[in-house]
Amino acid sequence: MASDLNLLDTLSSNLYQLKILKTIDEKCNLLLETLRKTGWRKASLGFLNSKYETKKTLYSGYEPEAIQYSEDHKLPPEKRKALLSSAVERWRIIPFYYLPWKDERVRYILTDGLKTEIPLQHKPEWHKNDLLYAPIYFEGRPIAVLNLDEPKDPSIPSKVNLRAPTIIHSFITEVILQTVCEEHYENFLQIHRSIIARGTIGIIELDETGKIVDVNDVAEQILKISKVKLLDNKYNKVLNIEFLDQIAPAFQEAMKTLKDVNLNVEFCDINNEKHMLEVHLTPLHLLYDYTGMVLSFNYLEKTEIFATYRTVLDNLNALTSHLSGDYINIQNQLIQLMCAQYRFIFPRLYILSEDREILKCVLSYDPALENLSFFDHPFNRNSLAANAILEDMLVYTTEKEKNVRDLRRIWERLKTKAAVAIPLHIMTEIKAALVFDIESADFFLDESKKITLDLFGKLISLALRPIFEKSTPENQ
Repeated sequence: MASDLNLLDTLSSNLYQLKILKTIDEKCNLLLETLRKTGWRKASLGFLNSKYETKKTLYSGYEPEAIQYSEDHKLPPEKRKALLSSAVERWRIIPFYYLPWKDERVRYILTDGLKTEIPLQHKPEWHKNDLLYAPIYFEGRPIAVLNLDEPKDPSIPSKVNLRAPTIIHSFITEVILQTVCEEHYENFLQIHRSIIARGTIGIIELDETGKIVDVNDVAEQILKISKVKLLDNKYNKVLNIEFLDQIAPAFQEAMKTLKDVNLNVEFCDINNEKHMLEVHLTPLHLLYDYTGMVLSFNYLEKTEIFATYRTVLDNLNALTSHLSGDYINIQNQLIQLMCAQYRFIFPRLYILSEDREILKCVLSYDPALENLSFFDHPFNRNSLAANAILEDMLVYTTEKEKNVRDLRRIWERLKTKAAVAIPLHIMTEIKAALVFDIESADFFLDESKKITLDLFGKLISLALRPIFEKSTPENQ
C-alpha cells in the first residue's frame, strides 16, 4: 500500500479543496478519492438510518454496472446489524473490521450458516470475498459505514498498512459529524425563528454591544413599546429603568458565566400598569466569547395559570381513567375518587325544597350516615350549601367561621374541621349542592383544586340527571 509520505502529499493537495467544498457529498467523495490514492481501487460510504437500512451510498472507483448491482442488492438490515455487533469484535482492527473469507466463522456469519467451500490459499493474502469496513457513530448509533475493496497490495490488512485509511476515516468522521451539528444548529435556528414569530412569550435579542437586533410581537405587546423604538437601539436606553435595575445583577451573571439565569421582576409599562414578569436570560456565545443575550419573558400569572392547567389535566386523567359502568356506578365512583384524592368524608347531596325554604339531604354516599333528615336545614346564608347555590360557585369554610350555625350543628355530630360545597346543575328547575366534610382544617383549596372540583361537579350533575328525569311529573 501507499507509503506514509505519499499519504501526506495526497492529503496536503486535497485538504485545501476540502475546505472550499460546500456539501457533505462533495467532501466525502473527495475523501473517498483520497482513500483510493492510498492503495485501494474501490471505496464506498453508506449512510444508515436507525433501522440499519442503507439510505444512500457514495461510490468511488466503481463501474456504473457495479454501482447498479450494489444498489439492487443492498445488505439486509439484519445482516448489517450483525456486522456491527459484538459477534465480529474478534476481527476488529480499530477502527476497521477485517473479515477474512478463509475463516469458517466469517463464512458462517455471511452465509447465514450455509456450508461453503473452503478456499484454497497457500499464503495469507486478500480474497475477493473479504470484507473491510469501518463504522462511523453519532451518539452511540452507527450512522455510516466506510467500505474498502480490492487493495493494490494483496497482503492482508493490518494495523500498519491501515494507518492511511484510519487517518482518512477520521477526516470522514469529522465531515459527517460537522454536518450533523450544522443540521442541528439550522433546526435550532428554524425553531428559534418560529418561537420568536409565533410564540406566546416575549423575546428580545441583543448583540454583544447591547443593541436590540430582534423583537417579537408578544414582547411589543407586553412592554407596550413599538418595534420601531426598540430595534437598533441599546436596550438600556429604551427599556424601563426600574426594570433594568432589577435585571442588572442577573444580566452580569449570565454574561460572566455564559449560563442561563431566571428571575421574577416587577415591570411598569408606559401606562403605569405594574405586572410581575418571569424573565429568562440566555447568553449567546461562540466557544468562550460572549456574543449577545436573549431576553424571554411572560406575565408571571400566565405561567402560574399554565402550571395550574397542567395540574388539573393530570388530576382529571388520574381520577377518570378507570370510570366504567352505568350512570349510578359512575356517580358513586366519582364520589369515591374525590374522597380518596382529597381525603373528603361524609359526602351528601342537598336539594332545595319546592317552597325554597329548606335544603333537604336526599342522598348520602357514606353508609355511616343515618337519619338523613338530621342534615336538613334552612336555606339561608348560614348554610354552606345555600351559599354555593346562591353564588353558583364552590364554597369552602372551616369551623373557625362562627357565622355558619347550621354547619356547626352538623360538625359537632360528625366531629370534622372543615367542609366544601359544590353547586350542581342537574336540571334547570332543580337547585342542588354536593357537600363534603374534611378531616383536617389544613386542607388548602388552591386554584387547581377549584377547577378540578368544579369539573367534577359538572360530571356528577350529568350522572345524576337520569335519576331526576325519571322522577319529574312529565315522566311519571
